[in-house]
Amino acid sequence: MDTNMIISIPTHGSSQPLLSLYTIKYQETITDQPCRLLFYEFYGTEESITYIPNGCIDFLIQEQKSQGIFLQPFLSYETINCLPGSRYFGIRFPTGMLPSRHFQTEYFTDGILRLATFEERITWFSQAFQPKQQTMAVSDPVHYILEQICLSNGTISIHKLSETLNYSERHIHRLFLGHMGFSPKHYSRIIRFQSALFEMLNAPEKNNSDFIKCLGYSDQAHFQREFKEFTGLTPRQFINLYLISTLRV
Repeated sequence: MDTNMIISIPTHGSSQPLLSLYTIKYQETITDQPCRLLFYEFYGTEESITYIPNGCIDFLIQEQKSQGIFLQPFLSYETINCLPGSRYFGIRFPTGMLPSRHFQTEYFTDGILRLATFEERITWFSQAFQPKQQTMAVSDPVHYILEQICLSNGTISIHKLSETLNYSERHIHRLFLGHMGFSPKHYSRIIRFQSALFEMLNAPEKNNSDFIKCLGYSDQAHFQREFKEFTGLTPRQFINLYLISTLRV
């Protein structure tokens, strides 16, 4: 399958709103060529940064050490220590797009670090990156599963996918695990959480009960438990931090 088909998958479930909280001069932008990519940049501080699960993989370059690393799709929140004052440049690939062995980490790291501005780095990477050659192929069934989970905001059942694809649930689990590295059920939980996060960020004054039942959470306690698993914070703590950060900016 053409990996550019990944761009048809809804992308609002890839947010990292806590990334800018304890960093300096954070900025980001999205491009659609050669595929949908999110670029971001920040300077580290003495505070650790929190990455939350979103089903995406990031390529993060640390300027002071001239080092590029992959941040794998996390299953729960992860804290990462940065070098204070060091500049970081990141690329977030669309959900389901995973770099292959042909993605040359050193080549992209060196190429980006030769350039000074955020815009120059984005332009260079967009021209140098070849998704068809440098990412893992996505089979039709896996693409369909990814798409349906995203379109349903993580609420579609594996049984429903099994009926539509005429595959057993075990086979769907095996196909998805082989590509993504975790189960379709866990991916659904991540996308459902990201959908709730999207609602909260767009209307922080909104009551959680207004949307969580639509996303399949049984009650407030279920939602709060899962939210804390994925962020390390309660929904109220998160919103308070987000509002403080927004006001500071």
